[in-house]
Amino acid sequence: MKVGFLSVERQTVDVREAKIALFDSGHSAEMFMTVEPENIDWALVQMRTVCDAVVVDGNTSAFYDTYKDTLSSRPDHFELDEKLHSVAREVTPEFLTDKFIPLLNKKVKKRYAVMVFKTYGKSVAELKTLLKDYTSKKSKVQIAFFPEFLECEVHARCSTNIAQDEMNVISARLDSLLGGCTYSYERVGIAERVAQMLKEEGLKIKIAESFTGGALGSAFTSIAGASEYLVEDVVTYTVGSKHKRLGVPLEVIAEKGVVSGDTAYGMAVGLMSSGDCDIAVATTGNAGPSAQGGAVGLCFIALGITSEKSIAVIKYSFDGDRDYNIKSGVKNALFLMYESLVGYRAQQSKLRQAQAQERAQQQSTLINGQP
Repeated sequence: MKVGFLSVERQTVDVREAKIALFDSGHSAEMFMTVEPENIDWALVQMRTVCDAVVVDGNTSAFYDTYKDTLSSRPDHFELDEKLHSVAREVTPEFLTDKFIPLLNKKVKKRYAVMVFKTYGKSVAELKTLLKDYTSKKSKVQIAFFPEFLECEVHARCSTNIAQDEMNVISARLDSLLGGCTYSYERVGIAERVAQMLKEEGLKIKIAESFTGGALGSAFTSIAGASEYLVEDVVTYTVGSKHKRLGVPLEVIAEKGVVSGDTAYGMAVGLMSSGDCDIAVATTGNAGPSAQGGAVGLCFIALGITSEKSIAVIKYSFDGDRDYNIKSGVKNALFLMYESLVGYRAQQSKLRQAQAQERAQQQSTLINGQP
């Protein structure tokens, strides 16, 4: 069913979350309008020409006053001209999933299974190209793309009437197409996914921030249980703090600049020198708005892995305002950490396999009595 959201004076609905919740249930969010009380009737007429159901939020008293001659009371849900109407001062995710969508489902009996792919590094256009075989009207899979700051959440919806074997084939094919840019199959953010992996592997991390100014550490500390893997996050914003706190040589900063790969490398070295972390991440750059110390948006992120005794430095150039550039630095640092953890896991898996084979050979030697 097609759903419209009519907000009176103020919008309380999260547009992106509403679109996701409705798509997953087999419906669609068609319109979002915010109006003053005097325009309620006009807006509702426009909305009802397109939509099968309407949700009203915000100043709901003004809505009821407008239709006091039509409605004998102030019901939360009612039918008007065979169209469902729901009224709520605050349209929360719980309201949609627990109250409104079940009412829609009573009118439409078809049910769906949904596969979620949390992706990064690909635009919506690129993802559509990857999934071109599944975006035609004849496809048994309906695909929706929900972008959000350098990421895109891809939802694949199939009718539950499809045979399980066919569903498995579709799932495997989608995973193959999107696997290279998928970091989770659940609705978790990249910071939460990295945190999960750090805890699962029992790894400790240290962070030093200049460009991101503490925002990278905040991405982790906003998630419960960060003390299990986060040793420290230091904001070394000045030249002096980079030298005194992390031991970055002053001559390196003088020669290469505070905004440089060498400085980022030195910050990571300083974090790792105490020997109490498995991963070190450092950021330095110029978020703007002035170009002092380096081009606006220029950022260097260093990531060190203690067990490999290696530090990689990646250069980025962001083209937004200060807030956008900092957010981009945080997100790209998290993506870099995720990719490094995937590589770490693969190496550990190979190591465990090699150790298992070695133990098996030793046991065989003992059993067979071979020298």
